[in-house]
Amino acid sequence: MAKTNMGQSMPIPNQAVVKPIIDEIRDEIVAAIHEAWDDWMASDYVAVWRCKRSRANFVWEQIVDRAHAALMNFENVHIIEATETMKFLIHDQVLFRFKKADEAGRTANVATQMAMAFHDHDQDLFGLPEVQRVEVVYKLNKLETAIADICVVARNGDAVTWEYSLLDAESVVAPLPVPEPEPVRSAAKIVKLKGVSDERKKRDK
Repeated sequence: MAKTNMGQSMPIPNQAVVKPIIDEIRDEIVAAIHEAWDDWMASDYVAVWRCKRSRANFVWEQIVDRAHAALMNFENVHIIEATETMKFLIHDQVLFRFKKADEAGRTANVATQMAMAFHDHDQDLFGLPEVQRVEVVYKLNKLETAIADICVVARNGDAVTWEYSLLDAESVVAPLPVPEPEPVRSAAKIVKLKGVSDERKKRDK
């Protein structure tokens, strides 16, 4: 546990606590990100905008818009709107924000003071000292043409403490194929008749 200057304990994100809480709205989170990326790919800006920052801003706007619509009526989800940002608080325990990240799970956006403070658990943000602060990030494939993964990431300063994929929970193990039962053969076809066997032996000589 980190401590503030006032001596108050601050939680370093604990995956065992965060995961079951995030899982309650996992489907809504995953859908918001996938649909936001689809919005980008279907837009007229794909072949026009050259700056990756512009694309990231577009996708972020779509993500938070869709997540806001999907989660606003959840009793245990509180949406915190501030200047140019939006965060989601679940069960008054887990606070998360949406970001784009690189393969290592680090956010690719500009490191503003507020962004860095989010990962400094010595700082009490928004008057919520006991909450566990994590990010929900999306990662693109190498060609940046599709979403490769959606993860929950916990950081302590610059270090990624842990991360796990929200898409892993979607995978369903395919059942093994059930072999078709062999047709039941009649006793007449199973029993070797002595006369038939002797006749075959004569032909084989």
